[in-house]
Formats: sequence, C-alpha cells, structure tokens
Amino acid sequence: MKYAKCFLTVSLVFVAALLLLIACQGKKVQNGDAAQSIGTTTEAFNTGWSGPLREELPRRKIGVMYYTFTDKLGTQMKNAISYLAEGFNIEPVFYEFPLGTEGVLATVEGALQSDIDGIIAVACTPAIIDVCKNNGNVPFVTIQTEPINDEQAKEMAAYDNYLGAVSEDDYQTAYNAIQALYNAGARNFGVCGVTKGMLRSHDLRAEAALNFIREHPDAKLIADDYSSNFAQAIESWAATYPELDGLFTTAASEQILQTIQTNGLTGKVKYASIDISPSAGEFFQSGDLTWIAGGQYGTTMIGFAILYNYLADGTRIIPDTSKTLLRPFLYVGSYQDYETYVKYVDSGIPVYSVGEVGNMIHAFNPEVDFNYFKHLADVYSIADIEARHKDIIQ
Repeated sequence: MKYAKCFLTVSLVFVAALLLLIACQGKKVQNGDAAQSIGTTTEAFNTGWSGPLREELPRRKIGVMYYTFTDKLGTQMKNAISYLAEGFNIEPVFYEFPLGTEGVLATVEGALQSDIDGIIAVACTPAIIDVCKNNGNVPFVTIQTEPINDEQAKEMAAYDNYLGAVSEDDYQTAYNAIQALYNAGARNFGVCGVTKGMLRSHDLRAEAALNFIREHPDAKLIADDYSSNFAQAIESWAATYPELDGLFTTAASEQILQTIQTNGLTGKVKYASIDISPSAGEFFQSGDLTWIAGGQYGTTMIGFAILYNYLADGTRIIPDTSKTLLRPFLYVGSYQDYETYVKYVDSGIPVYSVGEVGNMIHAFNPEVDFNYFKHLADVYSIADIEARHKDIIQ
C-alpha cells in the first residue's frame, strides 16, 4: 500500500507542476502533441519533486536496440526513450538489428565501440552479455523478451553486468486472447506463430493458446502454422476450413487484418492478437478484430529506469536476474477501449511522465526497490494511465 500512496502522491504533485507549466503556456496538452512540449524542460522536471535539475545530472550515453524503429511499436519506443533522455540528460543511440543471434551480436559489438554507458535491448543471449562484459563491463538490460530457457537465464545471471530482463507476461496475455475469442463464441481455432525456438515470447504465446484449447473440450484446433508467414497461412485456411471461426496470431499486422477482409472472413472469424496496429480502430468497427493487446513501450521505459538506477548509484532493481520481471500488456476489447488507448497511450505524453520515472530512481527516491517495481507492474493498465494523466491530456 505504501508504494501506491507514494506513487500516487508523487504523480499528483508532478501533474500539478505540469498543469502550472501548461497554464503559463496558455493551453493544456492536446492528444497527439509532441512529447517534447511537456515534462522535459528543467522547470517541469524539477518542480514538485526532490530530483536534481536536469543540468545537474551527468551526461550519459545509452544504446537502445530493436528490430526496427519505424513500425508502430518501434516508433513508440523511440519516442518514449527520446522523451526520457531529454529529462535525464541522456544521449540515446538507437540501433536496429536483424533477427538472429549473429546480427544482434554484431550490432552490440559495433555499439560498444561508441563509448556507451549501458544498453537496453530486445535481445538476450549469454554471448551478448559476454561481449558487453569484455568491452568495459557495460551494463545490459533485456526488455520485452526473456532468455529462451531457464538454463540460459542462469548463465546470463552469472554476469555482474547483466541487470536482468523486464518483459510482458506473454503466456497470460495469449491465454486471455483465446479466452476472449472463446467468450465471443469461437470454438474452431487457427493459431499462427513464428519459427519455434527463435523467440521465447512468441513460443509462450503459442503455447498458451494451444493449452487453452486443450483445456476446453468444446474447443478444437483446426490448424496451426509456425512458418512466420501469417497472411499466407490465413489465406490457405480460409479456402480449406469453412468451420474456422477463431483466429489467433502471436503478433498482429496490417497485412493480417487485410487478409481477413480480402478472404471473406469478415463476420465469420473472430480474431485476436498482440501488437496494436495503426488501423486497429477501423477493424474493431468493422467487426474483424475482437481483442488485442499492446502498450509494450511502457516496458521499454521501465527498462530505462532499471538501467538508470544502476548508472546513478549502483542500485540493482532485480535481485535475482535469472528471473524475469513480468508486466502486463494493455488489453483492448472494444472500439471504446481503443479510443481510450489512443487518448492515453498514443498521446504526446508517454505512459510514464519524466517525473514518474524520476521517482522510480533510488538515488532520487529511497522508497524504490524491487517491490516498488512489482507494484508498478501490478497496477499497469489503461485505467491506471488514465487515472494518472487524465488532468493533463484532453
């Protein structure tokens, strides 16, 4: 309870400071305004909390790594880190890497030649941590994924420069997705995933979907495919399985949604997935989309806080780095939910403000520990974001 009170008090104080700043500018922040318009100036960062002035913080350089920063999630991640970097006097360097261990490793090796102080990345293998260890003992935080198995997790935890993994609860989220389809009347399911063994997050999503179907005698797995070519599989199933009425893919895309429409599945198949695409609202309205989850860039911001804690005063947030700090996705089950998501998650202010992240840093807030971060995970939802930001977003 103390964490809830502390976080709420800090958030309210920071919101008050932001409102004062906005009032001086003569307007409130409108949905879609640039993140840099609020919360990143010295006044907004400092007023109402005990952290230092931005200019008093040491200049640091961090690497942020993901497959692409041009898709919706990648853009959200980049915007959120750029927003925090302005407030914390950080120089962020964004690196894109190809799928596969060799490409990731080459990207990390290149980044380490640039005198970076730490890395947060959607990647995790012992080889990557070893390279960071042998090139200046650079601290590394895994975000939005986790080690492929427990043995690998233990091997990574043996490195003192590995600060741990923070990821969404992929298994529970996928289970909830199939539950939503089942509740909507689907009984004959198709499941699409990526090549097994490539990404643990997608393996867990597929496993959860199949387990739900096995646990319900009136549900049936019509077909599954792990070629990573979701649209091709769906097109084939549309022609082969007229009884198909429930579809889950371990990731969503515009192409998948368009394939559902162009193959005559509108009104016949209920669809759920993970990763909210730009046109999700339209597909909720057309009835092609039943349920979807997103909001992962909040985990990116938590990864930033875990790294900054270590850089600031050596604080290690995750005590046992062989265990992943799990957080929920944000769930969207209707067009109304989607509108709220767009307003508070896709707004000019990220899901955590600079001041809220500042108060996740032990050097600025001695209340911070692993349980503090667990509490943030426990309450994370669209309703949580709305409650914290409703007075500064119109």
